[in-house]
Amino acid sequence: MKTTSPKSLEILKHRLASDLEERKWRFKTLELKYLEAGQHLRSLNQLMWQVPSMVIAITGGLWYGATTVDEFQARTVVLSFAAVFSLLTIVIIWRLRGLIQMHIERQGQFSPDNARVPRGKYVVIGCWTTALLGSAIVSILGACNPAHLSKKQEPPKEAKCCVSQIEVVTNPAQQPPVCPVKSTAKKQPTATSKPCAK
Repeated sequence: MKTTSPKSLEILKHRLASDLEERKWRFKTLELKYLEAGQHLRSLNQLMWQVPSMVIAITGGLWYGATTVDEFQARTVVLSFAAVFSLLTIVIIWRLRGLIQMHIERQGQFSPDNARVPRGKYVVIGCWTTALLGSAIVSILGACNPAHLSKKQEPPKEAKCCVSQIEVVTNPAQQPPVCPVKSTAKKQPTATSKPCAK
């Protein structure tokens, strides 16, 4: 059996400690990359849910504003802007989804044994795209037909007849008859009005 000198034993301990430290730092670097990718993924996912909701709220405000404007040209401009805004948002959310996919793939590198990919990766973005595309189509239809959109209602037409006399029954014990037969109760006129203008 070969004996080792204390000096070679110290060199071996130092080399093993150095290898262990290097492995720890590699693992720590991978852990930090994993955590950072997860934080980016969470923030992108939050944006993915916030951006379309904000755009739909803004589009609804533009639609409301378009229905209150009297000029057809102004309605057309506002609704055209709403359509372009919705279409550009579709491009933005698809770009966000691409970034999310990039981070998902980066996260997948840390656990290669998890090879099972879930189906329906694009369900959420498909729903948002459908909603925004529908919003853009409605905006375009409204911009092409601004006369059909109006929140303002026509003023009510005047009544064709007016009350000419209000009568009060002075004898409350006696109920007026339901049928149009003249009642025997004593009535006093309390208010009169002029006949309606025709």
